[in-house]
Parts: sequence; C-alpha cells; structure tokens
Amino acid sequence: MKLMILAVWVTMAMTGSGADLAPGVGRQWGVERSSYRDPVTGLRIVEITAAGVPADNLYYHFSNFTADNRYLIFQSKRTGTPQIYRYEAESGAIVQLTNDPEVAAATACPDPTEASRVYFMRGSELRALHVETFEQRVVGVVPGPGMGGYSQPSVSGDGKWVTVTKRPDERTWEIGVIAAGTGEYRTVLRQGFRIGHVQHSPVSDSIFYVWETGGYAPQRSWVVRRDGTGNRPLYAPTDSKEWLTPQKEWLTHEAWVAGTGEMTMVNDKVGVMVVREDGTARLVREGRYWHASARADGKYLALDDAQGRVWLAETATGNVRLLATGYRDAVRAVHGHLSFDRKGRFVQFHTGRRHETVALIDLTQELGKEVYDLGR
Repeated sequence: MKLMILAVWVTMAMTGSGADLAPGVGRQWGVERSSYRDPVTGLRIVEITAAGVPADNLYYHFSNFTADNRYLIFQSKRTGTPQIYRYEAESGAIVQLTNDPEVAAATACPDPTEASRVYFMRGSELRALHVETFEQRVVGVVPGPGMGGYSQPSVSGDGKWVTVTKRPDERTWEIGVIAAGTGEYRTVLRQGFRIGHVQHSPVSDSIFYVWETGGYAPQRSWVVRRDGTGNRPLYAPTDSKEWLTPQKEWLTHEAWVAGTGEMTMVNDKVGVMVVREDGTARLVREGRYWHASARADGKYLALDDAQGRVWLAETATGNVRLLATGYRDAVRAVHGHLSFDRKGRFVQFHTGRRHETVALIDLTQELGKEVYDLGR
C-alpha cells in the first residue's frame, strides 16, 4: 500500500516570532539538575530534574541525544500530560518542546542524521519537531484501517526512511515505512501476532522486530528487509545453541549497535549477548543483567540489573566496572533503559533513587579518559 502526502508545517513556531505557539511550547524551565556521589563507586551522578518533577527517558534502542550531541531528549509529566523536552548537556537548561495532550511523548525519536529534528507520533501522524524553533510538520500518515498500535518510530541510518507500526484489526499487526522526504507510506509486512521492539537497522535496509508475548516466545526475534522480502527468524532456536534458554527463546531487550549493525540482547539468567544479523552470536558477559546497549562503535556496553545497579562492560574482554547503585531505591517500578550519547561521553538512564527522573554519568570526566580502562 502506498500513500503520498505533502509535508505540512504545523504553526508552532519559535518564541518571540510572529507565529502563534501552543501555551508552554518553548518555555524555559531553567537549570534543575543536582548531583551526588554514589556511595559505593564514588562517581558523580547528575539528576536532570528537581525533586518532585517526574522525568523519563526514551526507549533505549537508539541514543536519546540529538545528532549533534547537544541535547538529551526526554519526556515529562510536569504539566500534567507527557510532553517532549530537551536538556542541554553542557548548561543543564531544560526547554519544553510540545504542549499537546495528543502528543505521544514516549514515541519521540531523534533523527541520527539531522541535529535539529526529532520524530514522534500524534495518533496516526508521523511528525517532525524542530528542537530550536519548535516548529512541527506532518511528515506522513499511517493509513487506515487501524486500531492504534502506533509505537515509537525509528530512522534508517541514512535518514531517508522512518519505520512505523499499526494494528489494522484484532488479529493483525503491521510494520510500515514512511519516506522522510515525500511522506510516502509503504507496507513492509503484516503478522498474525503482536509485534514490538521494531527497529530499523542503522547500517542496512533490515528491520528488526519481535513476537511480543510479555514473556517467553516460541520464536521472538525476527528480521525483514525494508521492501518486505526476506522475512525470517533472526535465528532459529535449536538444541545446538547453548545460549538459548531450553525449550523456548528468552532473548530480549534488543538494540542495534549504531556503528556496526550488530545487536545487543539480554539472555535470561545467562548473560549479555552480541548478535549479528546472520544469527551468529557471542556471549559477552555472564550474569543476570536486565538491559544492555552499546556505545556507537560497539566496544563498550552500558548494563543494568534488577537490583538497580549500572555497569560498564568491555565487549572484547567481558570486564565490567560498577558505575552506580540504588536507582530503584525510592521508585521500584523504574526501568533503567540506559544508553550512551552519540560520542560515548555519557551514560544516561531512568532513575528512581530519590524520585523519578533521568540521570547522567559523564564517563570521560569520572573515569579520566575517553578510552575506558576496565582492567584488561
């Protein structure tokens, strides 16, 4: 199915211009960040919002930073509904980017090829948001029929395609792509099971997705080409693959490695894997970890566990260093969903140590060098 639309700019222009703004858009919230020394590691942890001001990061299968690494994009309910905000890493200044109850703030997705652009969903509309001028435009529309299911989009490595999803009917889920330049919509595939974790590869035309069951799946991990061909299990569970949980697959929390086209995955009760698109894999680190994501070059991983600890791991050796503790102390429901910035300077994660917010660790400052020494 194809749908051509014209990109339409929505009148939400910059503060101080003649155009009308939705109330609150462009509001300067100032600097709210505070820091503390972790009682176990001694490293400095920065929390970006003030106590009592909730904030959450975006899902971690891509960097939450803009392409120029200037802003961390996050969501907050500080005004009552989830909206999109930017945090300037150097100054700590927070600015509100949207103020619309129909905005799906959790779907925000920084464009890896354009520093000023963040994509998000508003119902069936894929919109582009300019983080400096606050302008929005409708890039494309996911055509009906649809029962919702508009999950977080992801962008191809060249910035030309944005992957989107919908649920056409009770028994069907669909992956599609929208051309960033023209708004053309193309169906990639339909499945008779719930799909999730849809992510466009940063280095090829492959799209990863999972059979989402909320637990074990007979075959969780899938990959398909952008034109809909080549749909297949990323790998097939067999007895010969010792890193698969017996009987059913339990590899989860997948994320592409931006610079290599590999993926990080967590194997339940086993450890952290790096998986290639051809299905071959290696165990990087044994242990009961929860989430994992890679620095852009794939040489280091940010890990967390259900005990609320944050770790740094070297993929070549499996050596780890504890970075932070206690991020689930006050808000148990928090999931770290941690990731790196674009350059490997920061690890950011969702924290509930004292209140729900987003935390940052400046690795180059705290570890003293850009190339981290984890004891090799």
